[in-house]
Amino acid sequence: MRVFVVDDDPVMLNILSQTLTEADGYHLEMYTSAEAGVEALGTSEHSYDCVLLDIMLPGMDGVELCDILRKSDRYAATPILMITGSSEVALMSRAFTAGATDFIRKPFNTVELKARVQMAGLLNQSLAENRHTMQDLSDQTKIQFEEPIDLGLDGMCSALALENELLRYRAHCFAMTMFSFNVVGLRGVYRSATAPAFRACIDLVAAAATSVLQSHNTRLSYLGQGRFVGVIFDRHRHDKQTLTEELNIRLAEIWDVDTTGIPVPLEVVFSTVAAQRLWSGHSASDALRTFIAVADGISDLTVDVEDDLFSRLNKELSRVT
Repeated sequence: MRVFVVDDDPVMLNILSQTLTEADGYHLEMYTSAEAGVEALGTSEHSYDCVLLDIMLPGMDGVELCDILRKSDRYAATPILMITGSSEVALMSRAFTAGATDFIRKPFNTVELKARVQMAGLLNQSLAENRHTMQDLSDQTKIQFEEPIDLGLDGMCSALALENELLRYRAHCFAMTMFSFNVVGLRGVYRSATAPAFRACIDLVAAAATSVLQSHNTRLSYLGQGRFVGVIFDRHRHDKQTLTEELNIRLAEIWDVDTTGIPVPLEVVFSTVAAQRLWSGHSASDALRTFIAVADGISDLTVDVEDDLFSRLNKELSRVT
């Protein structure tokens, strides 16, 4: 157990070294001033399991040093025990405000001293294990950027469910518009945001889209990579520029800065998957499957480049259907 000590009293340092011995598994690093301690911490390759600070030190006192440690990422949660011969309430209050974990009183009771340091070590171990567990949990729950998600909103379904719905119209021809839209810059959000914030962005885009399209007989699927694909089951022609404008307006209206952490609403761009108007269930399902396969290979591109790719995809779909 590594223990970092700052105390200007050589008698106290001697008692500490005799009580917390190498034989018992303690490794002490001791300094006689806060300034020397700060310099040592700045160059140390080790992290410490417990910090012991004398409150009354020449120059910078122990409370000031405690405050410095708490403001560093490395020692924000490390147990800090303040050594004091004072019972002044204001002094103790100031130390606790700075982030002190506990007090050890002078003159030392060696049994109590050892017990307090051991408890501090156990606390530090528990905190480290919890941090590791939380990181594991975060890694396990983090959504992959390419991952398709069934968002569970009315009007939304998985791509497989949408394909199966199209196949139910196998024997008939019907009018529909197959479209897609892309969330601009979502990869950058994914790289910088937490998993819940990234998911909140996707949910808000989906909510805005279902709101704008609720007057149409529409099904939407999220494919991953910030891309949605949808089908409007009617005979009307739908202008992609108008849909883009309407969805961006609605998204700005419902954008939640607190849950996303992004002060400016994201934007979307609509594209038409294929110009064809009349479809059989089989041809529509094939077109959807082809679109998804091609879209899976498209990275986070500029709008102009994506438009060019989708334009080429439209030509390919025209040949397929």
